[in-house]
Amino acid sequence: MPAPAPASAPAPALASARRTPLALVAVYEFALTTGMLFTVVTTARWMAGPGTPLADLLPTLTSRLVVMGLLVGAIVTAVLGPSMRHETAGHLNPAVSIGLWMLRVFPGKAVLPFVGAQLAGSVAGAALADLVWGDAAGQVGYAALAPAPGWGSGAVFAVEAAAMAVIMLIVAFFGTRPPLLRFLPPVIGACVTAVIVFLGPLSGGGANPARQLGPAVFSGSTGHLWAYLLAPVAGAAVAAALAPLMRRR
Repeated sequence: MPAPAPASAPAPALASARRTPLALVAVYEFALTTGMLFTVVTTARWMAGPGTPLADLLPTLTSRLVVMGLLVGAIVTAVLGPSMRHETAGHLNPAVSIGLWMLRVFPGKAVLPFVGAQLAGSVAGAALADLVWGDAAGQVGYAALAPAPGWGSGAVFAVEAAAMAVIMLIVAFFGTRPPLLRFLPPVIGACVTAVIVFLGPLSGGGANPARQLGPAVFSGSTGHLWAYLLAPVAGAAVAAALAPLMRRR
């Protein structure tokens, strides 16, 4: 029995791959992911870097996570909306691309180009931040994610996987209910914000391999990297397995 077909970011990306050469679509994905990671590192640099005005206005981790969460959620919403209307790339997350393929709404031939573009964009975004901000980017660890003290890689894996599973199940739910599709961009943006705000102090709150790869490489914070890379993919796989339960009779 086929899985439900979400008609949000996946459907436009699928149509885009048909109309536009796959290599060009992958370039779009690379550029979007690069921009997102540069924005994340830049925001961290100004919020938490020594001597910046925002560091005094946002003195606590919670306040910084709220700002970061709202910013990244807004980016996801802004990218997803046009991608639905204009059939452009805009996954920004390897686990999303793989999950949509598992849901049978994204072509298998596009998975590796998209995932490669997203991971390369992650490294490029951190590199661009390093080029622009220099030592200031390093002083905030290139915004690399880190779990709370006492959290091991296993706990990080479980929580990050669960977060991604919930997001992909929401995508599947909306995808089987066309009247709700127009609400999907802000809903997914709100989910991303919630992951960052509420899971940030615990597991790190990434739910996106591309969110961590570049910052981890440049900061050297690779202790839990395998969990941050693989957990979202595992969560997407769980969602794909559960998604048929949401199909209406």
